[in-house]
Amino acid sequence: MIRELVKYWVGPFLALGALFFFGALGYFLTEGWDWGDCLWMVLITITTIGFGEIEPLSAAGRAVTVFIIGGGLVVVQLTLQRFLTLSELGYFHRMRELRFRRSIRNMKNHIIVCGHGRIGEEIAEQLVLNDIEVLIIEKDPLIKSKADQKGLKVLLGDATFDATLLLAGIKTCRSLIVTLPNDASNLYVVLSANSLNSKCRIVARAETDEASVKLKLAGANIVVSPYIAAGKTMAEASL
Repeated sequence: MIRELVKYWVGPFLALGALFFFGALGYFLTEGWDWGDCLWMVLITITTIGFGEIEPLSAAGRAVTVFIIGGGLVVVQLTLQRFLTLSELGYFHRMRELRFRRSIRNMKNHIIVCGHGRIGEEIAEQLVLNDIEVLIIEKDPLIKSKADQKGLKVLLGDATFDATLLLAGIKTCRSLIVTLPNDASNLYVVLSANSLNSKCRIVARAETDEASVKLKLAGANIVVSPYIAAGKTMAEASL
């Protein structure tokens, strides 16, 4: 990343340095000023501050000023081109992603929510309302974008991969909530999480009673079936 940054910005910086040097040298030779005044004149000419000339310029000095103004326009053009190129290559997006990943490495005693569907979204909102630090793992970029807009911390990745769980802080988190849309994926995440941190409290979603049993055997502390729970609640409410 740093090499890429140096590669794209070395040209404009060298051009700017050369402009300062040759511009100051021009004033030194044509006007006889000291180097401090020469560099100051180059600076106010490039930045168009408009403080005016240090002393009235000779014809040769004005020619040097024209050279500096033209060189300044070239440097500005080079800078804009590099900026647009880096933007098109996604450099600034990658920088934001790197900063985000560094920040989540420092998270401790947080709760990881795998999946940001309807259930995962509601869980995350309830945890945030209770001032609990939450990190969501979601592999769908569109869903991640919507969660980002709500100010939630979302790691784009597949929760079934050990590397993703480790990056999310599985070894330092308080709990893991698994709400992926199918039982096979939930079972895989529970197995992985339990092998990485056996002390982590795991709450998992299950679609069927059979899946519920398997998730508990895999290491889930609590298994919840939304459909079964909703059915029981509605049945009890009708009595």
